[in-house]
Amino acid sequence: MSEHLPPPQRRASSGFGDPALVFPEFASKQRGLERVQEGDREGEDSSHGKGSFDLSSRFSSPSVSRNGFETPRKTSSLKLPGFREEEETDRSTNSGSFVDREEKRKCPGCFRKCCACTCMFLSIVLIILLLTGLSVNSSVKSRLPEVSVTNLKFSRLDFANSTKDLLLNANMKTVLELSNKDDKSVLYYSPMKAVVSSENINLGQKKLVGFVQSPGNVTYLSIATRLRKGKVYDVDATLLRNKEKKLEAVVNVRLSGKLGFDWLGFRIRLPTVIACEDVKQSDVINGLKPTCDVRIFSQ
Repeated sequence: MSEHLPPPQRRASSGFGDPALVFPEFASKQRGLERVQEGDREGEDSSHGKGSFDLSSRFSSPSVSRNGFETPRKTSSLKLPGFREEEETDRSTNSGSFVDREEKRKCPGCFRKCCACTCMFLSIVLIILLLTGLSVNSSVKSRLPEVSVTNLKFSRLDFANSTKDLLLNANMKTVLELSNKDDKSVLYYSPMKAVVSSENINLGQKKLVGFVQSPGNVTYLSIATRLRKGKVYDVDATLLRNKEKKLEAVVNVRLSGKLGFDWLGFRIRLPTVIACEDVKQSDVINGLKPTCDVRIFSQ
């Protein structure tokens, strides 16, 4: 005897009711799901009949979760070769620009280092040149002679009036003492030009022949000058006449030429000026021997 089974009891609803009745979207999605399930059944039936089945409908059908929402599905990304090349090109460009930016960031630091090294090198070179120049200067100055005035005398000093100008006739003798204090070096004096003046009046010039001075030797250099009918101003002539009468004339003696000596196995000749400035006649007469300045690299 067949027993009648009681009909299945419906589950008690949680109070929300059917979502399809509340949300119309769920109704459309539910109908789509039913169509997909029907298509799957037909595909299975046809596959059982023919011995093969097609899975494209399964993979192409949207997946729906239990609550009726579609779950995201992974889509296969198909890229053409051209797109990949462009992407690689973009990456290379971006990487290159990044390298350029990094190099630009590092460049200022390299520039500062280069400037610092250059400044340090130039400073060292300048210090070496300065020390070399100081050593050479001290070595040259130690070889220079000492010069002083031992005699200063006017043998003639007279003025003659012309129609327009005041004329001067003068004879003067000046003696210089040159001492070579270096016991090892020999001094070579080239021909020099001597100029004697007093109170802005040129008392004459003279060419002196060159000579050689041995180490530790003292040489007296006599300079005799003369002036004939030289035009002078009245004020200067009056000052010179009055001071010479009192033996208080102030005279300037200047010698210019070249001085040579041996240094490190080489004979060098330097432009030299011997300047005896503001030499007072009274000091020379009293035997004070006013000193003169010996200047190298000067004319």
